[in-house]
Amino acid sequence: MTLDGTFLDLARRAVDAGVAFATERDLRMTLVVMDITGTICAVARMDRSRPITYAIAVAKANTARVFEASTADLAGRVKPENKIAIGQLGTDIAFLGGGLPLWDEGVVVGAIGASGASEDEDIACAACALRATGMAG
Repeated sequence: MTLDGTFLDLARRAVDAGVAFATERDLRMTLVVMDITGTICAVARMDRSRPITYAIAVAKANTARVFEASTADLAGRVKPENKIAIGQLGTDIAFLGGGLPLWDEGVVVGAIGASGASEDEDIACAACALRATGMAG
């Protein structure tokens, strides 16, 4: 897929798919899609989701974007002492599953972050949102 100027539509599809995933499972989540600059293009914080889920979803998306990797993969690869050091260097970094980069023809063009449920459910929700974009993660 070649991104053709429809990133906002893509971001909205991702958020809508993530909200549908959460609704079907009676979860209360927040989903964020940001572009390559870190600008949030689409977001949904579901009713009764904890307010902190927004900041966590942003941090997951940002981490996936800047490291160009799934936050679940990063969580398993980065040593605990390095997570602390990296977190002190950059803002909005979270080594928790639920963040996925958006790839277009070998280039990261944005990222998705999902927060509000268990880590496994956040990962599954982000994956559902990614599938709705038709892009690789």
